[in-house]
Amino acid sequence: MSQLPNIRFRPPKSPFAVSLLAVLATLAFYFEYLPRMRRVYIPYDLAVYHYSLADYGFQSVKHLRWPQWDSSMYSGMSFASNVQAALYYPGTWLMFLAGWNNQTLRYSALEIQTLAHVSLAFILCFYWLRGKSLEPMAYTLGAAVYAFSGYMCTQIQHFGLVVAVAWMPAALRGIDQAAEQKSWRPLWKLAAASALVFLGGYPPSWLVFAMVAGVYALAGPWRWKTAAGVVAALLFSLALCAVQLLPAWQANHFREPELQYGTGIKDIMYFVSYLVPNYFDFGLDVPVQTNFTKDYLYLGAPGILGIFLLFRRGGLRGSAQALAVLGMTLVMATNPFGLVWSVIQHSQLLADLCRSAYFLAGSAIAFAELAARGLDRFLKRPASKTPSWMAPAALVLMTAWALFELKRWPGAEFAHGLGSLYDAASMLLVFGFGLYVFRSQFGPWRAWVGLALLLSAGIDYKVFGTSKRFNAGQGPRPGYSATAYVAMSAEAFRELKSHPDARVLLQEFGPLALEVRHVGFSTPQGFDPFLSTQYRKVVTRLGTWQSNREFLIDPMNSEAMRLFGIRYVITAERAPKYSALVADPKFRSVGPDNEYYKVFEYLDANPPYGMEDGAAQTMKWEPEDRVFTVETASAGRFTLTEQFYPGWSATVDGTPSTIEKWESSFQAIHVPAGKHTIEFHYREQLLPAGAAISLLSLGALYLWFRRRLPAN
Repeated sequence: MSQLPNIRFRPPKSPFAVSLLAVLATLAFYFEYLPRMRRVYIPYDLAVYHYSLADYGFQSVKHLRWPQWDSSMYSGMSFASNVQAALYYPGTWLMFLAGWNNQTLRYSALEIQTLAHVSLAFILCFYWLRGKSLEPMAYTLGAAVYAFSGYMCTQIQHFGLVVAVAWMPAALRGIDQAAEQKSWRPLWKLAAASALVFLGGYPPSWLVFAMVAGVYALAGPWRWKTAAGVVAALLFSLALCAVQLLPAWQANHFREPELQYGTGIKDIMYFVSYLVPNYFDFGLDVPVQTNFTKDYLYLGAPGILGIFLLFRRGGLRGSAQALAVLGMTLVMATNPFGLVWSVIQHSQLLADLCRSAYFLAGSAIAFAELAARGLDRFLKRPASKTPSWMAPAALVLMTAWALFELKRWPGAEFAHGLGSLYDAASMLLVFGFGLYVFRSQFGPWRAWVGLALLLSAGIDYKVFGTSKRFNAGQGPRPGYSATAYVAMSAEAFRELKSHPDARVLLQEFGPLALEVRHVGFSTPQGFDPFLSTQYRKVVTRLGTWQSNREFLIDPMNSEAMRLFGIRYVITAERAPKYSALVADPKFRSVGPDNEYYKVFEYLDANPPYGMEDGAAQTMKWEPEDRVFTVETASAGRFTLTEQFYPGWSATVDGTPSTIEKWESSFQAIHVPAGKHTIEFHYREQLLPAGAAISLLSLGALYLWFRRRLPAN
């Protein structure tokens, strides 16, 4: 059979055009998450934890206060050291600027920033794979495998991890160029990407990023010199993000490490969703505990078929780096024979940073390259002439299957378990037929079949990867107001806001500590990995732990109410302590009793500060600055129920005073007899040094980028 001319499928060459198409594809992929659609939103950690931190930072900056101390939870904690706030990540600044006219940060702004990183992941993976001299269709589909397949979809709630996935291809492109040019100069891309990943807010994902970069370099050409350059670039990147790293390093000394690596992923069935999209039922209306420990990892037809074609034809040449990354990440994720834990348990830092399932981010980029190479190998084989009816048949078949999937998508009509093999096999056959036809076509038919391949793959990813239990919440988006709180009476809200120095105790069925942070309430409770060891000891004595970060305090415990400075209790009628609060004369109901949240005032409350044998009055109460006037007949101790932490300083009438630790976790100073003005100020100790190092390193990075280093 005669060979036909092979006219290439050519995606746009302009970076602007590629970026625009990637953004449009992402918007189409997640269209029901967009604010104006109001169908679903990104739930879980993004909505509760990340949004709380971002809004706190936004409101602080909007009020011209650089946030260093967070007084809203755990009786105060360092905000400057909280890396998950991503305060120094450039995307955060853009998000703040875009929403500057709003009183609070809209949740949709954080969602849009997260989805923008999905586009970024596609764009950077597209250019990384294009640099490997692959067929355009192969590297386009490879980028789609990376950005729109299962791992990204299931991790969309974890902002720091999405940032790491987005920037990883840029780092690998820099490593490739360093090996090609035999020069360290291109590794500026790795250094910049590494700093951005760390500033994105999740150090465990940075560890994955660093290990992927190191293994990728060692498995490639010019390996030892490239690997040495990678180590140097990673170390340099830590200087770039010193403004965040140094405060976080200091705060880490005050907390207990969270050894969450566990035993690794041991259930082999966990990985079946790489091949079968709905083997585990991920329907939006399925009870949340269903398949609770399972994840959606679907590689889609391009990923599955590409990898199959690569291994079937023995075409592993050039794939050593991807295979090495895949092997490393799977070992780290599964901990075979306890090998990984036997190593990392000897390092407190590694044991604290390693999270087994997050290493699958490295598998995602390895699968993207392997799939692209397999598709490339297939498309470069000589194509024989095919019957004229095949091209329109392929178009009809791919279109019909895509429409069929879209029709089922809004409902719950997808089989699960072994029955879900039908969906995966059908899509694989349809896509494989389309790819076979695409290879043999030329002219307009080739372009139309190529477009159908991309659309059918995208629809398949969307149907199984969006509006699912693991990444979609139903109902209104989270939102908070500076003038009201949902399900709380206006009178109660106004009274709580009028006492900013009063602490609020949250009971069962009440709001979460992370939620009240949005409206400026202060609570001794919280949910944050930077919970300090000293504070944990106080809580263990006076409260009841519900998890490693959350606890309850009995409002009838007068010692706890006094020590923490609790004045108000927020609860609900169905809470166990509600009847006791109603009956106890020490509590007064605040506001009308016609809202879900019930607010009680503790009439014997002490403020979270006080002067022994004297009177104290608040003059200024802001997170970083507290000013009091005191009057006492004799010398004594002034106490502040705010966590003891480096960076706090105190003065009495302008004269520095030494802060002592009080009640294991709080602050106290000695005050002479008489009338005095006392001031407490918090300034993050290592922030100035970190900022200076980051600025100098940023200048060095610019010189590294601009200067052509001689090849070795």
